[in-house]
Amino acid sequence: MQTSQDMLTAMQTQALEAIRTGQATTLEAVKTWTETMAKMTPAAAAPAATVPAEFKAAFGDPAEIIDSVYEFAGQLLELNKKFVHDLLEASQAAQAK
Repeated sequence: MQTSQDMLTAMQTQALEAIRTGQATTLEAVKTWTETMAKMTPAAAAPAATVPAEFKAAFGDPAEIIDSVYEFAGQLLELNKKFVHDLLEASQAAQAK
């Protein structure tokens, strides 16, 4: 018999696979569109692929910004996970008394 945890895990696995599939499809579409546009207008497509120096000077390297934001989000998730576990532990300790 399948437990509720098994069902939850199965649903999470399906959701993650759907997201992966959607991301892969989107990435392939962007690559195809970019390649097509580069063939149609090679001179105009090249500058659009680079990040303007003014942007980098004002905001930093886009890849570093992405990494920083996702690192923060990961830390936030871990912090919240610990908090919820602590809440669970505190509520169970109160019930045991």
